[in-house]
Amino acid sequence: MMISLQNDARNHHQLSQQLVGGMSRVSLNSDHRDEAPSVYVVKPEASLSLKPFKTEAHEVDEDMLLALAHQSYKAGNYKQSLDHCNAVYERNSLRTDNLLLMGAIYYQLHDFDMCIARNEEALQIDPRFAECYGNMANAWKEKGNVDLAIRYYLIAIELRPNFCDAWSNLASAYMRKGRLNEAAQCCRQALAINPLLVDAHSNLGNFMKAQGLIQEAYSCYIEALRIQPSFAIAWSNLAGLFMESGDLTRALQYYKEAVKLKPTFADAYLNLGNVYKALGMPQEAIVCYQRALQTRPEYAMAYGEH
Repeated sequence: MMISLQNDARNHHQLSQQLVGGMSRVSLNSDHRDEAPSVYVVKPEASLSLKPFKTEAHEVDEDMLLALAHQSYKAGNYKQSLDHCNAVYERNSLRTDNLLLMGAIYYQLHDFDMCIARNEEALQIDPRFAECYGNMANAWKEKGNVDLAIRYYLIAIELRPNFCDAWSNLASAYMRKGRLNEAAQCCRQALAINPLLVDAHSNLGNFMKAQGLIQEAYSCYIEALRIQPSFAIAWSNLAGLFMESGDLTRALQYYKEAVKLKPTFADAYLNLGNVYKALGMPQEAIVCYQRALQTRPEYAMAYGEH
């Protein structure tokens, strides 16, 4: 699943990049299918470069705080990023760019109710903010309401037909409902819009795997890694293929690569623990299960393995 924090069609994309270093996109694993959620942080409102003659000090302060929030977010310092966003929110609760970023941060912190609340606030101000619908869909999917998630993804796509991440996220939602043909169509639509979208390549690999097309799944994961060698989710998915085929040595290697690239990757730690367990290395397995629980305390499956 992907969370959106990217610019909408307000022609402020380049201006936003000048201020906050552009769009942040973070992939996080949401379940054992190793889907690829992405979060986009946007600055759709006027930036300093758009209004060089600002004299209102509080407006400058807001922009600088938001720039710091984006930097912290991109670095994975979500609580620090939230502190900056809260400071902006106290000054101006109507900034939709800040509300979108706050929603994304709450998603990363697994506070899905607050993610939904902040995006709903933004939509009260701007009812056509497609990224907010996409982010709410991600949160609802995490909360288990896949039907509502699909509804919101479709609204996001209606508002922005070329919203490739919403297409890819919709694909993973259809996957959960067992609607594999629609899932594959959505993934291909995402890749038609952006052939370099690693999330969609990885998700398409998951769909191929679900249909027993192992070689095709392998090719999808390899393509994602060709585009972005640091894409931890594709390493984890690749490891899963080898784990299921009984090649535990390669599975171990690839899960290790996944957690090296993404130390907070709970699913990869859990599966790495399973590989160690299968190899007769219980102490190493326990360490991995503990790391999975540290990252996601609500991860009851790790308790079962432990």
